Amino acid sequence: MSDTYLVIGAGGTQGGAVARRLLRDGHRVRGFGRSTAGPSGVDWVRGDLADPAAVRAAFDGVTRASVTLPMEFEPAAVARHVDNIVAAADGLERLVYNTGNRIPVARTGVAAFESKRDAVEAFLSSGVPTIVLRPPVYLDNLAAPWARAALANGFLPYPLPEGHRVAWLAHDDLGALTAAAFDRDDLTGTAIDVGGRDAVTGPELAAAFASVLGREIRYVSVHADTYEEEMAPVLGAAVAAGVADTYRWLAAPEGIGLYEGDADKVEALFGVELTPLRTWIERNIRTERNAGAML
Repeated sequence: MSDTYLVIGAGGTQGGAVARRLLRDGHRVRGFGRSTAGPSGVDWVRGDLADPAAVRAAFDGVTRASVTLPMEFEPAAVARHVDNIVAAADGLERLVYNTGNRIPVARTGVAAFESKRDAVEAFLSSGVPTIVLRPPVYLDNLAAPWARAALANGFLPYPLPEGHRVAWLAHDDLGALTAAAFDRDDLTGTAIDVGGRDAVTGPELAAAFASVLGREIRYVSVHADTYEEEMAPVLGAAVAAGVADTYRWLAAPEGIGLYEGDADKVEALFGVELTPLRTWIERNIRTERNAGAML
């Protein structure tokens, strides 16, 4: 019988990308989360990370697990989730924790950063064989409906200063990096910054979109307050405020460089070929436009 891989958060965009990659590689995949909407082929266990019994049931018979925690930044709640995972993961061969964001070197006072920092420390000190992946922001954010609407009008808005160089990562590449990490005994106990093939500034990002789409696109640096106001109806007020706080921190001088990356190092370390920026735009924006999408 083949190994069973548990993907916590398989109903979300990041966990879903991991589940799709594992399925593509021929693995048995069990998904766990509040929602069972996700990739076809996943065996679902519905539950909440706050419920120890549900988490134990999800881990039953599992050899390896990918963890993407919910977008919740209250320290005590995140700690409960991590504690329940660690308690249920006894005997696990490998756990790969995706932080969903980079983590600044020094403590910031920003709950969305610090809850992830605490989770990393808890997993790495738990005795469960763990590898931590710390991505920057995702290219797939730029395919969201709000981004598509702006692109249709010649703008590419994002709540990062235009001069920040960002190694935007594709969800598909996150899936590939996670799958590769499962087989890397030598990386156990480490936390690794991962990112995409191309690290670009805001104007360079817009220029890549303009080149592929064949029309002018201008990058617009959105203020974090505006982002919070616009995202609150989508994410909920608490989550939108927590995420906006990260962008407020990133807009300050100490935020420069947090989202940069060394693609050659990541590719060599994991044996994964990262998706070039223009290729991602061709596949995810231009192709859908040609098929009659908004763009």
